[in-house]
Amino acid sequence: MIHKAVRIGVGLLVAGFVLLAGFNASLSSPIARSWPKNKGVYLASSSETIPAFPRTLSGYRTENDKDFWDHTFVCRGSTRVFEGGAWSGIPDFPATMSGCGHGVFMIRWRSLLPIEFALGFHELTVSSSSKMGTFGYMYGTNCEQPMFKFVRTAGSGSNLTDVFYEIRFWQAAP
Repeated sequence: MIHKAVRIGVGLLVAGFVLLAGFNASLSSPIARSWPKNKGVYLASSSETIPAFPRTLSGYRTENDKDFWDHTFVCRGSTRVFEGGAWSGIPDFPATMSGCGHGVFMIRWRSLLPIEFALGFHELTVSSSSKMGTFGYMYGTNCEQPMFKFVRTAGSGSNLTDVFYEIRFWQAAP
């Protein structure tokens, strides 16, 4: 059987199925992006558009459920942010005040309601420009930590939300 492909707008019609540019035909979901090379905060439109953690990172090594310093750290979980609160981070996050080249972290997260998010040193010092959304990811040094802040939205009726996250810590290596 011969199938003709017809271009329609940003998609392609093949054998009765519309393939949109940037979408995986077999799963009908967006193609995953690569993790960014630059440290910072990034907004995503859905869980599917948050990139997977890289398998390797040049100059670093990683081990599941271990932090920068080889201590056990639960790398999946949730944290709650409240209306009227200051910036809040993940409890017991292993950020330090020196040796900022000793490690990096990557975090993928989503929330039930829009939140503001940024990299920071603690709840009083945010080190990067913040962004707002319900899906995102961040890439920072061991001197920073992911920070979250509740954003009141019209009609939500809520004064708190949960942030679900996964973290990958990378230790400097030869």
